Amino acid sequence: MARSPQFITGKNNTLAADALDAMTLTLRLRTGVLAATGASNFSLTKNYSIDEVINFEISDLVRAQFVHDFGVWNDIGYSQSPAGEAVWVIPTGSWTYSDNGTVSVTSVWSSGTTYAYLTTDGWATMTNINPTSFSGLVMATSRDRQCLLSNYESLALYNSVANDFTEIEIAWNNGDSDSFYTSVSSTTPPDPTSNNSRDLVIYAGVGPANLENNAWIDSSIKPSAHDTGDYYDVILKDSGGSVIDTVRYYMVCEPKYTPYQISFINRYGVADFITFFKRSDERGTFVEDKYQKSIYNDGFTTPSLQIGKYQSYNVNSRNTLTLNTGFVDQDYDETIKDILMSESVAVLDGSNWVSVVPERGSVEYQKHVNQKLINYTLTFTYGFDERSLVR
Repeated sequence: MARSPQFITGKNNTLAADALDAMTLTLRLRTGVLAATGASNFSLTKNYSIDEVINFEISDLVRAQFVHDFGVWNDIGYSQSPAGEAVWVIPTGSWTYSDNGTVSVTSVWSSGTTYAYLTTDGWATMTNINPTSFSGLVMATSRDRQCLLSNYESLALYNSVANDFTEIEIAWNNGDSDSFYTSVSSTTPPDPTSNNSRDLVIYAGVGPANLENNAWIDSSIKPSAHDTGDYYDVILKDSGGSVIDTVRYYMVCEPKYTPYQISFINRYGVADFITFFKRSDERGTFVEDKYQKSIYNDGFTTPSLQIGKYQSYNVNSRNTLTLNTGFVDQDYDETIKDILMSESVAVLDGSNWVSVVPERGSVEYQKHVNQKLINYTLTFTYGFDERSLVR
């Protein structure tokens, strides 16, 4: 599965007299079942090459098609990814070339779904500067997750045929364990052979509240059967019963402060979640336009003291939230990086996800050897004004 940057490249430079004169690219971007049908989204042409290589950098074209929805957070069992979160890129086209000085010919370099691939709105780090694809199962940075009993939280998975993912086991620290059921008798995730983009990127409702409200799992592995401070492992297995990966969830109690849950689109292009447990501060930043008004209507009317000379209009406010993670492990640095790099971030307000914008700038990635106890403080500005003014 591809992440930004993305290139479609044609080259014909094996022999000294080889030439590549022109290339066309037709892009179809689809969510759902893979098919090279219907109208194209983009048609591109280049009539020149550099060293007999033609490059189309298509990342920005593809990004315009992505749709994100944090509504998967409270799903029970397995669920498809939202339509538009994982997108099929289906490139087709022709090129004009000459092999070792022969007469130029024009032919099709791709038709149908020959070079189709799946992509998300993710990005590769600076240590992976060459375009790289993702093939792992868990679509999140590696960390132990801290949650309240009341937290819903879904885990994004790349359900490819190659990953051979078939089952989840929930195992608590006291030894209680059982399979993750999604119906009375089924533990099976969506079928990856469907070639449906929404079945290839899926979510598993394995947060504490998701498990608690899953009617099909055994009561012994529900969080209410365990104590605060306990933890459970989400063990992801293949068809042979071997462990592919494990994600740990810690049950945390916060008696003093009001925790806030933040959702964000991470480096893998999918929804991810984190809870800030400690002190929170909300502030309003107020703005206005001003003018000076004449307080006299005429020479006979006494001015009203209720109507001042200095008037305000377009008064509004944008609120900010300053949140603290509480003590976390050193590997949370990658999660903090994902939040600050994300262009889609939201805070849970009641039962609604409300858009916020992280305050970006310099951040120190903390280490136990330096800070001993690690706590991150982030500030978020709401994505809406307090008053919606339409002009």
